[in-house]
Amino acid sequence: MLQVIATFTTALLIIANLGGNKAKKEKHVTDWLIFARLCFFVLLTVSIIKLILTFPHDLWIGLIIIIYLILVYAFMETTFRLKRETFSNPNRSYMVIFALVIAIVAVTLWF
Repeated sequence: MLQVIATFTTALLIIANLGGNKAKKEKHVTDWLIFARLCFFVLLTVSIIKLILTFPHDLWIGLIIIIYLILVYAFMETTFRLKRETFSNPNRSYMVIFALVIAIVAVTLWF
């Protein structure tokens, strides 16, 4: 059940990131940012629950994935900030999408 939630949330996070980076108005960028933050909070919560459930066995793999998710979140927040302040950098938004695809693969394999 946790794997389904994590995979679905990561897919929604990719959609939110694409929507936020393609939005033309600042209000729409902010709406997509709120949706992306909500999805990320759910994904991080599910990952921490998984880490607690498999505490002694998968400790290092779980910690690496959680740290990677936090770094992707910081990268995503920076991209949204640049989109709101300037006209953004399309290459940077594609790098965030690529990092989220790696996150969906890592979370799917870990669960």
